[in-house]
Amino acid sequence: MWGAFLFLIILLALTIAAVGRLTVYFSEGAIVSASGRQNLSFRVFYLENDIFTENPIPMHKYFLMSYTDYVEISSSFTANFSEEMDIHYSYIAEKRMVIQPLGSDRVVFEYFLPMSYASGEVTADSLYFSGENDGGPGGTYVISPRDYIVMYIEFIEDQARQMRDENAVARGLRGFSAELLVDFTYIVRAPDFSLRETVTQGYRIPLTTELYIPSLTGTSNFEWSDSIDLHDAPVTLQMITVFVVMFTGSTFGLTYCIRKLMSSPNKYRQEADYILKKYSHEIVVYDKPVDLNKYEPMAVRDFSELLKLAINLNKHIMCYKNRTRTEFVTIVDDYACIYVINYNGNGTKRPDEAALTL
Repeated sequence: MWGAFLFLIILLALTIAAVGRLTVYFSEGAIVSASGRQNLSFRVFYLENDIFTENPIPMHKYFLMSYTDYVEISSSFTANFSEEMDIHYSYIAEKRMVIQPLGSDRVVFEYFLPMSYASGEVTADSLYFSGENDGGPGGTYVISPRDYIVMYIEFIEDQARQMRDENAVARGLRGFSAELLVDFTYIVRAPDFSLRETVTQGYRIPLTTELYIPSLTGTSNFEWSDSIDLHDAPVTLQMITVFVVMFTGSTFGLTYCIRKLMSSPNKYRQEADYILKKYSHEIVVYDKPVDLNKYEPMAVRDFSELLKLAINLNKHIMCYKNRTRTEFVTIVDDYACIYVINYNGNGTKRPDEAALTL
């Protein structure tokens, strides 16, 4: 089987080479380009009070954290391409609170919270994702700094209690600071043109100062271009004949190898591939096994049950795969619901068995 697979790869390479050479000779040169830009804006809303009666607050140089009710952040994105192409896009919005010692950029505590995720494909010469909440990538988000200030205060109180209980002395520690990072990431890919661009931009909101202003982080745009050069060598009858023979032979060889490879399929691997392909928008694939030490494992005997659970509870389905098995996991409270596909056909093992770790 491996010999047939290697032969298939060789024939595929020959076919691509033949088609590629003909394309170079008979196509015109071109320059393909693309550009994209992310647009961010924010508005600050105060709590009801007798001094500041206008909401949202006008864009003064500083805002007062003690009066702040919430911050409204809008993210939109536009991209233009020199020609129509197959475009793959994905979008991630996330919040992250970090606590650091004063005077240091090292993090002692970090709280991460995803806000939104979207992906899709489209054939077009432009992209536009508005800052409205229309179900697409981007939109307007309401951020409440007060929630994270409460978390910061709880951290400070618990850290002080811990020091008292352990009779610890923190020499040189002048205290802590906290800030909230709100980031928006747009990824654009066009595989046919080797285009892959990422734009990440967001706001940094300090939580431990009375006077503050959200500051921009990251980059807001990208520029990309690629060129296709003309080939000046003459086209001869001998050259065309060689190309035709290569293409014809490769086609017959590819057909034979594909049939040979498909004659003895692994139905368990096919099941895993089918699930990953059909439910690609609901599954997040990780490069390491999911850590189950903090959860009580629960085995699921059919993927449809795991999918139903994830959809009903609005939970992510996590996946890790290697050469022998594929594992799907959904975390629900203190439980890790698991569906495992073993390629050797042994069936789904219980999650409390040592063999569960991939």
